[in-house]
Amino acid sequence: MSGEVTQETIDKYVALDNKIRLLENKNIRKTYDSIKKRYDAIVLSVQTLKKKYEECKKQTAKEKADVDQLDIKSFLNQEAFDKSMSKEKAEYLEALNREELIKKQLDTIQPQLGDMEKELNREKGGIEELEKMCQEQEDLLSKIFDGAYGSELENKLESDLDLVREKRQRIGNAKYKWTNGRILLEHACNQLAFANKRWADIKNTSLNMQEKYGIATEARNNLIAAIQNLQSCQKYLDNIDFPYCKPNEVQTLEKATNNIYVDMQSPDRHKHAGECYNVTHRRAAALLQWFDNVINTVIEKDIMESTKEEAEASKKLRVERIKLLKEKVEAQGMGGQVQIDDSELAMCDGEEEDVEIQAVIFKADGEDDNSLHPAQDVPPAPTPVPLSELAPPPNNEALFGNIEQLKKQHEKEISDFQKAQEMNKARLQQGLEAKLAARRNRRTKNTPE
Repeated sequence: MSGEVTQETIDKYVALDNKIRLLENKNIRKTYDSIKKRYDAIVLSVQTLKKKYEECKKQTAKEKADVDQLDIKSFLNQEAFDKSMSKEKAEYLEALNREELIKKQLDTIQPQLGDMEKELNREKGGIEELEKMCQEQEDLLSKIFDGAYGSELENKLESDLDLVREKRQRIGNAKYKWTNGRILLEHACNQLAFANKRWADIKNTSLNMQEKYGIATEARNNLIAAIQNLQSCQKYLDNIDFPYCKPNEVQTLEKATNNIYVDMQSPDRHKHAGECYNVTHRRAAALLQWFDNVINTVIEKDIMESTKEEAEASKKLRVERIKLLKEKVEAQGMGGQVQIDDSELAMCDGEEEDVEIQAVIFKADGEDDNSLHPAQDVPPAPTPVPLSELAPPPNNEALFGNIEQLKKQHEKEISDFQKAQEMNKARLQQGLEAKLAARRNRRTKNTPE
């Protein structure tokens, strides 16, 4: 027998429904999945960097030994010795710089793990709270309707809501990742701009070598931070093929950064390295422009549409369930009017709750924590790419996953449910007809001749 439905039962259902809706709007399940994926990637990065750092230390030690062990007695003259010494020192300097680069990356990335573990625990707590309330609501409905659906329409409306909610959550997750990626990209653009400015400053003939090393170090540190932010941006959206600043371009920039102290000593190499830094900056700025276009013209539009669609589906389901609950009250013959607060039912309809941005930004030395810019002024951004020449946005499947497959699955589930219902009806009808036939048969036998 189904459970008794009272005003308290309905109030409890409405309260649970509103709380569940608020948590669902935060998209906590998919946010957790994104953070967990990024956390796992960082763990792997730390392991890789530690291995690289040990290899770099060995290489630096070897290059240092080559410099220390170089003996002028092995050479025919001073000029040959100086040339060889210059080569060995350049190789040592390059190895030392590479070691410092890896160490700097490791020191920057390792502290993120603790912060991300806190984020994961916070999101996991929200998921557990949501699942607990969903189970409580499910138990309540199961008790009221004897473990079945209150009506065929309720089942269909619940299935419809599941579909549009999954769609909205996928789009919301895309917004979360693209917005985080954009923040990282904006920092990378500013860091590349500053690195280019400082690299150009090295050409000042009045500077001594020590001053040039200091400026090159500033440029290098900003390049390192920019590389890390570009790589993090790519990891956030690892299923997207970036039209600019592709992984191989970032690797080229990384190689150029490794040679920065050698490149600063030669006008030709300085010019070549500067072209590499400048091209990367222009392409990073184009990528930022592309991100803005994707977010503003595709994702934001789809977010608004899917949020409205979910709100309508959610309201239809609630209206049907409240109607069923009222009918249960009336069937119990308890009398009295069931009171439903319409403002509660409409609560949070059509509202997309903003998700706290979780991007972990790599900063260069001297960069202000409260600003997107380094401590010193940076030059203006490159000229924007004309919209007609900007790369087209990714397709919807790349952005949100295969939503068409979700729709097909939804249609199949509805069809399967309807077939099951028809079979149940047919069985009930067959049972009834069998009983009627048996009764008619009994009557025929008992009819006097």
